[in-house]
Amino acid sequence: MQVITVNARLRKGIRSFQRVLIDQAEPRGKEVWAFPSGDRAPCLTYALETDLGEMLFAIPPPWDGRQAHLFKLGFQGGTLSPDAEINIPDGLNRKVSGVLIAASDGETLIGHRGTFTAFRGRVPRTDAFEHFQDWLIEVADDGRNADVIAVSSTNSPSIANDIAEFLFKVKRLKEQRKAELGYYAENSDPAPDDEELDAKWREQKEFEGSKSYTPGQDKCEYQYLHGPLCNALHRKLDDLVKENSDLKVGKNRVDLALVSRATEKAKVIFEVKTSSAMSAQLYAGFGQLAYYRHRFGDADTKLILVLPASTASDFAEADFFKQANIQVLFGEGGLFQNSDGQSLEEVLGGIL
Repeated sequence: MQVITVNARLRKGIRSFQRVLIDQAEPRGKEVWAFPSGDRAPCLTYALETDLGEMLFAIPPPWDGRQAHLFKLGFQGGTLSPDAEINIPDGLNRKVSGVLIAASDGETLIGHRGTFTAFRGRVPRTDAFEHFQDWLIEVADDGRNADVIAVSSTNSPSIANDIAEFLFKVKRLKEQRKAELGYYAENSDPAPDDEELDAKWREQKEFEGSKSYTPGQDKCEYQYLHGPLCNALHRKLDDLVKENSDLKVGKNRVDLALVSRATEKAKVIFEVKTSSAMSAQLYAGFGQLAYYRHRFGDADTKLILVLPASTASDFAEADFFKQANIQVLFGEGGLFQNSDGQSLEEVLGGIL
């Protein structure tokens, strides 16, 4: 995958990005948006319904060699300021947060370089990439390799939900940043020991370095959906266990797990993949689930492979995974079902 730097291709990609959103949206006319710098500007604004509620987006005029795209999730009134911006430069400019990426199958992916403003300044990029670990892809960036956050694709049928999940994740990052800086400003206690953290389940998976992606012949890969799908599943599991005192949602090198508070063993392990065919992704998922049960669970640990809903019609390997006692769920937004129409709640009925 290659960062697009040719001006004509960038303009075409920007038009596709804007058009696919506008076609699904309700126009709101010009609204005044406020920015961290203190500036305010009237911008053409649109509203989209997503699984996370209403999302506003705006397209201000191009400025300083870039086209900005402003997004706000769940606006409740008052000052309208973006939760995040995806600003696309008109050429190679690594200081601009947004990026368009040419994928091997001809798709144009929408990415972000991980630059976010938050409480008292910018979030360090290493912290942002750790927070977005599930979303990272490696791309060729005009002579160097770079990690970027894969947000969506201009061809994605779920682009509005993909971006909403991205905004939800950005808001969590900013809240955590504010809480951490506020805490350490008032408390001189040292940070927890890393080895102590490594021994426990935690909500945020540790950063393990770059996630590379080698394009293959599989035409049913949706790499950009990994982050949004993990995010949606995490929210769903949080909701399912919020009144269950015996279980918690955790990560410990696995994508997600339901963990017994009493034993710290995984009751259910989820592995998220984005391919519907028996490519390297699904072979890896099969092996990962088997190893994770050995490492973090026991003989009774339930294993679940999670795929995008868009792959359900192409998935032909159900019997293979069934024989291995691995259930397969297809998800988008807050809805996860198996091929028989059973919901996530029904699949987990004996555990919750």
